[in-house]
Amino acid sequence: MLEVKNIHKSFSKSPVLRGIDFKVEKGEVVAVIGPSGSGKTTLLRCISFLEKADEGEIVFDEYTHDMVHISKRDIKKVRMNMGFVFQSFNLFSNMTVYDNVMEGLVTARKMDRCEARKKTFEVLEKVGMLDKTKNYPGELSGGQQQRVAIARAIAPDPKVILFDEPTSALDPELTGEVLDVMKKLAKEGTTMVVVTHEMGFARDVASRVVFMENGVVVEEGKAKELFENPKEERTRQFLSAMSKHE
Repeated sequence: MLEVKNIHKSFSKSPVLRGIDFKVEKGEVVAVIGPSGSGKTTLLRCISFLEKADEGEIVFDEYTHDMVHISKRDIKKVRMNMGFVFQSFNLFSNMTVYDNVMEGLVTARKMDRCEARKKTFEVLEKVGMLDKTKNYPGELSGGQQQRVAIARAIAPDPKVILFDEPTSALDPELTGEVLDVMKKLAKEGTTMVVVTHEMGFARDVASRVVFMENGVVVEEGKAKELFENPKEERTRQFLSAMSKHE
């Protein structure tokens, strides 16, 4: 469904991704874990063309594109089928909750206004934010803002949603409400790639886990197997260190 091959990316001649191969099947929840600075966020940003890879191919919807020479038109096509949830919410502070979701449907997707309105209410209800349609982001908690951001991402029915550390800017108390929404989406069969430090989510909700370090995939496998019986010593060390913080 979505596959990237041999992605390389450097910043100021410092390699961040060193030949990553990465694949997501329809309906899968893939958790990407690893220490800070391992290239996880850069991987997501290259997949969604928020950053331009130095080398690599992307296969999406059965079309293969060279990630360096892809046209702007094809980038737009890829992006139209992807949702992205950022660590820092990225909501428009001067727009209400309703308008934050509605705007993209009408402006970017050219959806009929009546249909977009119906969809906006539908997704806000799904994430438990229907009672906050007239509020502005500054009037919401971080967890509420992130739930609005998730509503905005799922509104156009993308084929895959990319989550970049969706709970890392939140207090532990607010993390649960965001993870609950993500678990609900997973149960509905939403295809998701989640960069996360939430090991409980990765272990219990993800179908597959990818462990990255220093710009390479160290190990990947079914979530249960990777957590219970990691093959690589470095994976064992990382999981052991993380379990002490849970």
